[in-house]
Parts: sequence; C-alpha cells; structure tokens
Amino acid sequence: MTGASRVTAFVSLALVSFAACSQGMRRATDEPHSAAAWRLLRYQDEHGQIPARAWQTALEQRAATVAAGSITPTAGGIAPPAWTERGPANVAGRSRSLVIDPRNTQRMFCGAVAGGLWRSTNGGTTWAQVNDWWSNLAVSCVTLDPTNPDVMYVGTGEGFYSLAHLVRSFSHFVRGAGMLKSIDGGATWTQLAATANWQHITRIAVSPSNPRIVLASRRPGGIARSADGGQTWMDVAVGELSFQVAFDPNDGMKAVAHFSSSGPLVHGVIASTDSGLTWQPALTGLSSLSGEDARIELCYARSVPGVVYASVGTSGGKIWRSADGGRNWTLRTTTGSTGASRYYDPLWVSPTDENLMVAGGVHTFRSTNGGQSVSQISNGYILTVQPHPDIHFAIHDPAYDGTSNRRVWLTTDGGVHVADDILAASSSTGWRHLDATMISTQFYGASGNGPNDTIVGGTQDNGTLRVIGASRTANLDYGGDGGQVQIDPTNPNYVYGEIQWLGVHRSTNGGASASSITSGLSEANSSGANFIAPLRLDPNEPRRLYGGGLRLWRTTDAGASNVGWVTVKASVGSFISAIAIAPGVADRVLVGHNDGRLYRSTNATAATPTWTAIDDNGAADPLPNRVITRLVFDPSDALRVYACFAGFAADNLWRSVDGGVTWQRITGTLPLALPTAPVYGMAVHPDDGAVLYAATEVGVFASDDGGANWTTNNDGPANAVCEEITFMHSSRRLLLATLGRGLWTADVARPASIAFGAGCGGTSTPTLAVDPLAPARMGHDLVVLGGALRAGEPYALLLIGLSNTVWAGGNLPQPLVMIGMPNCSLLTSIEFSPATGIAPNGTSSWTVPLPGDRALLGANLFFQCAAPDPSA
Repeated sequence: MTGASRVTAFVSLALVSFAACSQGMRRATDEPHSAAAWRLLRYQDEHGQIPARAWQTALEQRAATVAAGSITPTAGGIAPPAWTERGPANVAGRSRSLVIDPRNTQRMFCGAVAGGLWRSTNGGTTWAQVNDWWSNLAVSCVTLDPTNPDVMYVGTGEGFYSLAHLVRSFSHFVRGAGMLKSIDGGATWTQLAATANWQHITRIAVSPSNPRIVLASRRPGGIARSADGGQTWMDVAVGELSFQVAFDPNDGMKAVAHFSSSGPLVHGVIASTDSGLTWQPALTGLSSLSGEDARIELCYARSVPGVVYASVGTSGGKIWRSADGGRNWTLRTTTGSTGASRYYDPLWVSPTDENLMVAGGVHTFRSTNGGQSVSQISNGYILTVQPHPDIHFAIHDPAYDGTSNRRVWLTTDGGVHVADDILAASSSTGWRHLDATMISTQFYGASGNGPNDTIVGGTQDNGTLRVIGASRTANLDYGGDGGQVQIDPTNPNYVYGEIQWLGVHRSTNGGASASSITSGLSEANSSGANFIAPLRLDPNEPRRLYGGGLRLWRTTDAGASNVGWVTVKASVGSFISAIAIAPGVADRVLVGHNDGRLYRSTNATAATPTWTAIDDNGAADPLPNRVITRLVFDPSDALRVYACFAGFAADNLWRSVDGGVTWQRITGTLPLALPTAPVYGMAVHPDDGAVLYAATEVGVFASDDGGANWTTNNDGPANAVCEEITFMHSSRRLLLATLGRGLWTADVARPASIAFGAGCGGTSTPTLAVDPLAPARMGHDLVVLGGALRAGEPYALLLIGLSNTVWAGGNLPQPLVMIGMPNCSLLTSIEFSPATGIAPNGTSSWTVPLPGDRALLGANLFFQCAAPDPSA
C-alpha cells in the first residue's frame, strides 16, 4: 500500500463557562419608585411574600452547585474561562458612596448599588472591582475609620425608595445582606455575621474618639450600635427606618440621625450625647415631618462646634440649621430649592466655612450663605462631563483647606464626578467625569448583531446604549430609563428599544440615534404597562413588532416612516410581562402576564387573533401564578417553548414540547439545579437544543442535558443579577445583560468540521462532519461522519488528537510510516486510539467516546481520515 485518501478536521470543544441623550425623555421624579415597585413584584411569590433569607438561601444553593460541578464537570459542558467583559467602560451605574484615603488621596473606593465595591489608585481615572464574590453586590455606603483608614466598613442594600403602598418590610430596590469589614485597607473582607439578616444599611458612622463604637442606620430597624467594632450589635433606636446617622467630627460623644418610628410617612431628627447609646428627638423644627419625600440628610459643620445642617426632601428640598447639635432647628432656605427627595438628597458642608455647602436632587446646587439661597451648578445628562442627573452623595478631598484645595466629589446615577474647585464649578464648566472602567451599568435588556459585533442595551437611567466591538465604549442611542431591545436580524440598521412604560423608539442607523414611534400606542409612556414592558420582533417578519401593556399591541410596518399600532389581544386586568413568537410559524404566539396567566394564539397574524388560555389561574392552572418573566422558543423547533418565572421558588423554569399545551418543570435536582431564585431569561443553543442557559437573580447557569442538571462556576459575571441572556444574531456568541455588572459575551460554538489539505495522489477526497445528533460533549459519545470515500474500502481510520501543529516531540505534518502509508502525512497528533470504520457505500461513521476529563474542557479535537487506496 503506497497511498491513502486523507482529510483532516477539527471539532471545537471550547464550551463556555458560566457564572453565575440628547434624544428621549427625562424621567419624572417618582420613576425610581416605579422601578423599585416593578422589581419588587418580580421578587414576590403568589401571595405577595418573599421568604426569609431568600437571597442567602439562593446563594448557598449556588455555592453548592459550583462545588458539585467541580466533581461532575460534564454537567452543562462548562469550561472556564470564556466570558468577556464588554462594558460599557465609560458609563457607570448608580453609585451612592465614596471614600478617599487621607494618607493617599489617589486611593479611593466607590460603592455601586448593584455592582459591588470599586477601587481606584489614581484619583478616579480608572477603577477595578474589589470582589465579585461577596454575598451581595448592592453596596449602599462605605465608611473609613477616622482613626485608622485601614479599617473600612461597607453596608449593603439600597433602601431609599418610596413604596408605602406596598408591604413595608419589602420596600426596597436592591436588597442587601448586612455589613462587611476590612482591617487591611480593603484587601480582604469579612461579613459581620451579626448583621447578615439586615436588609438595607443606609449609613455607617465610626466614632472619631473610640473606633470600636460603630453606628448603623437601617431600613427596617432604625439605629443599631456596636461597641466592639461590629462583632455584636444592639438596637438603640428601634423604628421603621433611618436614612442617615453621623458622629460629630469634633466630639465622639455626639451624634445625629434621621429617624422614622411610626411609619414611612413620619420623619424627624434624633440626637445623642452619649456616643449613640441613647437618643432624644428634636425639640423644634425637625421633630416630625410628613410626606413621601421627607428624607433628611445631615452634615456637621466642622468649623463651628455644635452646628449641624439638614437637607429635607419636602417642598422641593430645603436647608435647615441647628446650633445645638440637632435639638432645635430653623429653616434657612428662603430662595430656591434643591430638588431633593427620598431618592436623592446629598448634603456637604465645607469643613472650613459653614456657609459653603452643596446639596442636590436631579442636579447639583450650591449655597454660599448657609443655605439661605441656592443656585444650580450642574446641568448634565448621560455621557456628559457635567454630573449625571440624580445626585446621591458628596464628599470633599481629605486635603481640602478652603483655599488651595477646594475639591469636591459627587456620586450619581452615572458614576463619579469631581469639581476641582467647588466655588468655580457651574452648569457649564468646572467638572470632570471619573468612572472609566467602572463597569457597573445596570441593564434591563440587550440585543446583539454577531457579524458586526454590535450590542444595544437598555439601562437604568443611562438610556439605551450601543457598544461596538472590543472598544467597551458606549454611545447614547436614546435617553431615559432604557428597557428591552430588539435588533432586526435582516437589517441591523434597524434597532427597536423602549423607555419606561413601553415608550417604543426606533433607530435606523444601527443605534447611533433613535426617535419615538409611539403614535397611536395609547398605553405607552403611562401607567398602562410594566415599568419595563416586553418588546419582541417577529423572527419570521422583522417588520412585525409586538409590545405588551395591559393589551397586546402589534405593528406590521415597524420600519415605515409612520408606524401604525393596533391592539390584537384585550386586557385581562394584568400587565403583559412576556411575549414569544415561534420561529417559522408566525401565527403561533404566546403571551404571559404578571399574575402568571398564559395565553396562546395559532392565528396571531390575523386582524383579530383568537387567544386560548393555557393557564388562567383557575380551571386551567398548570404553571405557577407568579410573574412570567420570559417566554422563549427553541430557534430550531417551533413546538418547543420555555417559560421563566419570578419569585424565590424552586419551579421557575418550564418547558413545553407541543407549542405550549402541556408543560414540564426543568429546574434540575439539587445540588445540580437552578437555585430557588427568580429566572429572568433563558437561551437555547441554536445548534443543540439540549444545551440551555439561564439568567437568574444570582448569576448564570447552564445545562447540556435539556435541564435535567444545571451547573455554574466562579467565572464571568459572578453573583450579579442577570436580566437577559440571548444569542447575538447570526453567531454563536452568547450575550448577557446584568443589573450592575454591565454586558458580557461568550463564544459557545458547538462542534463544526473544517477540512485540511487534499487526499493522496490518485484518490478521492473524503469529507468529515459531526453528526448533529451526537455533538462533542464531555462524557458523551461523539459521532463523526465520513463521506466521499471509495465504495468498498476495507477500512478507514479516524485519527484523533488535540493538536494540528506538534506531536511526539516533533512538528506536524509527519510521515504516516507507522501505519504503512509512507507517502501520506500525519496532520494531527494522536492522543486517542484510532477509530476504524468501513465504507460499503462510500460513507462511514466513527463513534468516539469522550471522557468526562476536565483537561479536555476548552480544547479542540482534530480529526484526520486515512483510507487505503486499492489502486495505488
């Protein structure tokens, strides 16, 4: 035998690892609370409740799944590392706290309310994540020990919201898990066990004279005090909530706090003269205020002992002053107002001049006369040097002296800004934006186009943003609070997005800019839809766009100059929360609601479609009665559809194989299971319907067996809240949108064969392909199909290896002398035993058992077919 037919191919096993404007509308002042109410709805069960320790339990289950996955690496086909952080690196998310090391003012820490703690060592020019694996990434406040800056405290849970109409104990946006402490300058952190069940810590204060005494303001709970550096705590002012507590910087025996004892509508100031052990209410002025926005922010005037200022969120924001440590108060502001409210109410008083102060709300205001009058000194927007709207916190440089150093920092809904001279800063000059590489943007949804690697996503108060390629730099497509996004798969210039309450907009230039297309859509921009409403393009006809309010809306001319909307499903009294259109069958549409009701149409393109209740919460009730967060069809099977549910429950992912008629729970079995947490989205691999991905409240999970087992690991977006997961169009690139850690992608190409070289002289050229029914998965049989073989070949060898460049200490190719084919070349290494097949009809197949060996994860398998040439 002097010749052989040969061809090589490789199969990728690089399976992904999982971890967990100028245009637009400025949002009304009550919209943060609407966003909070929407999120709260997705936490609750059928009875409006959230289980005790819900987040802690879900995180514990996640940790158990990580551990089990390390023992059983085949579950989910997970191979780290694979996630790529896509930014945006120029748009940070909401930040409520900042501390600066007094020993080195280039070193600072910033808390993102859903993205964790960030550190800068160059004065805020760039930032790095401190730890993605804390039990909670909702950082609400950061505090340094004034006597030893190596000691730091972090409070979690954001409670600055007005939800009095909801269950009070659940009134929150991003819930926390107590307090963390570092004693080595932020290098390592420990959760303070006694605080683990605290839902929202709004402020932490350390005594300037005794660093073991620490005060914490909380919601719910009021004021707590520790006398041993946070190890143990006692309640010292028990109440509904407290938004702030502060020690007098000149006297550690004195402290003031905001306090509400009789409900979220009654607020006042309390003061202590014994280091926070006992408290007395204010006697005059701020003893009792009513109103949803009666938040009180407090700041001592360091230059005048006993003087405290307060910014109060009623009547548009006014400044008050106390000269006796907080017992008696007088209103100072007679001209103007700061716009402060419960959501935003910063206050800073110069440590050298009590008359100079900064307060704010949507924008920043300055007073030079002790609060008697205020003037606006910022007018920013998204992606501007001027401070982003919604100012949350202000702090001065530790070296501030009132003359040569007047630097003041702000944290906002868009990250960190600084005025190098607070007296010179204005609405047109004097500010810098310093949040580069702080990837803490809060996304509600995203869509991507694979060929040009473009992602467009909707965010919390940073609008709808576009990121192209590896730049991690975003441009603004549309303002306001962004929502769900859909890119036309046939023409990526057309991008559809929304602002809050189904305010649909369209871009015709790929997301560079956009304009509203809500004419005739009467439920848009109102209370007629969820805060983030479902928006879906028909994959069969990209001019057909659906939006969900109380009713289902449809347009069949989404790309036209004048878009016309019609209703195609009547209201059932519950907002629509999810929409799905079957691929290849445009008439098959499923619609889910906030109360768990699910409807199906088989003539959805008709002028008046017919809708059948799959789940009506009554006689037909096969599914949970919670918010349906997402409905997803298998892209390769129009009968296979998935339903995701909200709430901290164990049954939040279901599958139907008959177009939605019957359903099966597919959450796995612990420890290889989805956690008991909301599932906000899921995706099906376009080449393998058994490979599933789930986006949850506590990270990303994957299954490679149709949902029987789930796993995750410590890679990528970690414990972040994951809002949407989907494949970018025309690609095998998985896109993840998180609420607090930006955008992520992972390439998850399933096996594909690529031929190398030609057959030996005078022979046929075999072809290789992977059997789509038996692709490469660890611990499973891989089947490789061969074609174009000479009929009646006595045998055909399949050579299998992990490299096409080197083998046995030498470079490839090498002569095939060892198997009697000296005139042919070996093009692959041989780490596996050669497989033998016959070709009676010019075809052959080889079954290759792939071991569950973690060393193979992320590897490529190379194949070479070598068949004898009878004529040679």
